[in-house]
Amino acid sequence: MDSGNGFADFAKKFNSFGNQLGNNIKRVFNEGQGARRTGSSDDVLGLDAEAFREATIAGNDGGELATYVNEKLVCEAGVDFDSRPMLVFYACRMLNPDVVDYDRLLNLIQFRLDDFVESDYTVVLFAANARYNPSIKWLFTAYRRLGRKYKKNLKALYIVHPLTWVRVVMTAMNAVLSPKFAKKVRWLDTLSELAQAVPISQINIPPEVYQFNATKEVEVRVPAHARPPSRFFGVTLEQLMGVHGELGLPAPVADALDYLYTNALEVPDLFRRTPPPPTLQKVRSQYEAGGHVSVAYAVWGEHVAAAVLKTWCRELPQPIIPPHYYELIRQMPDPAAQPDQAAAYARDVILPALADPPCVSLLLAALFGLLRAVADHASINNMTSGRLAAAWAPNFVHSSQPDVDITMCSVTRFSEAPLRARGSDDDDDDDDVLDLAGASENRPNVVTLAKLMVDQYQTIFKPILEAAEALTKKQASAPRKPPRTTAVSGMAPAVQASDEDIAALVEEMGQTTVSQMQATGSIQTADPVRPVVTAEDITRRLKAEQAADVRGDGAAQAQDGDDEDVIVISKAF
Repeated sequence: MDSGNGFADFAKKFNSFGNQLGNNIKRVFNEGQGARRTGSSDDVLGLDAEAFREATIAGNDGGELATYVNEKLVCEAGVDFDSRPMLVFYACRMLNPDVVDYDRLLNLIQFRLDDFVESDYTVVLFAANARYNPSIKWLFTAYRRLGRKYKKNLKALYIVHPLTWVRVVMTAMNAVLSPKFAKKVRWLDTLSELAQAVPISQINIPPEVYQFNATKEVEVRVPAHARPPSRFFGVTLEQLMGVHGELGLPAPVADALDYLYTNALEVPDLFRRTPPPPTLQKVRSQYEAGGHVSVAYAVWGEHVAAAVLKTWCRELPQPIIPPHYYELIRQMPDPAAQPDQAAAYARDVILPALADPPCVSLLLAALFGLLRAVADHASINNMTSGRLAAAWAPNFVHSSQPDVDITMCSVTRFSEAPLRARGSDDDDDDDDVLDLAGASENRPNVVTLAKLMVDQYQTIFKPILEAAEALTKKQASAPRKPPRTTAVSGMAPAVQASDEDIAALVEEMGQTTVSQMQATGSIQTADPVRPVVTAEDITRRLKAEQAADVRGDGAAQAQDGDDEDVIVISKAF
């Protein structure tokens, strides 16, 4: 009986607490409407927005707190499974409120988010092992200050290892102020749950988080996310385009480029919006279905075409910019200070290095040709070269070192302040001191390179464009011949053969012929019943047919090399 009365008393107190908390939130919110503190420059020393921003970043520490926020507290973390940029907030790195001005800290966090909120994005909050917890008043102020601009394009907020009081306060604020935003919040108790939601390998997880997670689970289980064999997605570029691009652009790229060039150059925020995952999966299924060559994007829309194009690039087994070229990019002259030298460096050093295999340069020329056309309409579509570069950079890189990839794709606009020299005798391990040792240098990265390639497209890609134009003219002036062969100086000929060509060749080549070719080592067979037919086999057969036609017409030539091969060029040019 006593226990029952005790529980009833507890329930009444808890309900009373909840009602009081909700009423307090409503009261503060209503008061805030009358005297709204936005942190803008209108009510701070008469400064305009940009001057207020610069003054807040500089502060009285030369910008050291701003650097700490960007490098330690709110960090970039690649893209999620839907190609949306991820931001990670580490509560374990919150600083002592007795040492740091939390009002200025909130402004700096807000400025940090300004780099991402104009496009769809995802936030991961690690809430555990925080030495210093902000007050409920500060949390509410932050919730109110980060208004619709910051919540509209936030597609998911994952709160990992949430404390009970955080869950209660967040739930109360969502219920009172923004029930719609509450649907975006996901509460996760373990890193294994997080790995189901986002690619955890792209997140730099500090030891404090792993330490707390060990109290929840023995090991972190990361799903494989393996996809079935594909015709276009996750297939090597050489297989799809040919080493020298002789097979043209793959269907997902060609279809998307064609539709976006024709219909989407003036679409606002192109490449910054992500369609629902089921829609993307339907489009992928159409490409993978047997017999389908292209997809009609008029049915799906421009944002689907843009998302498919980014997804295809991101899933290439070999990234367009491999990690061993990161340092080459970091050595590029600063485009802001030396635009001509930077463009020459990108054209003469970086682009030839990336052209391994050569079809990579053709793909980049096609992609950045579209990005340049989109940037030319920036006054209408709001997509400047910088915003295009930020949207595309994460799709060009991936390696076994996610922290390095993140640095190469950082879009941080803060310029890093020089660090104060610290002697070994004066060093302190206390977290209250801003320790920025090891912070990355402010050097060019993939975003810088991508922006430069958009701004200086004609200069950087001029050699490729001129070569493509020359080959196109040569193809147009060459006599028409039955064989569809290609020839590149100093390289073995390749053939653009259809499935029907291969099927006919296999059918007409008897087992005796195959055996003879195997005996001479001309072809290799993985299956004794069905031999593997290579491009050399197609070339040999087509040349034999050409020779037979020439003999039949009585026009055989006495010397070799008089006939020029027809060169197949990527339809992007």
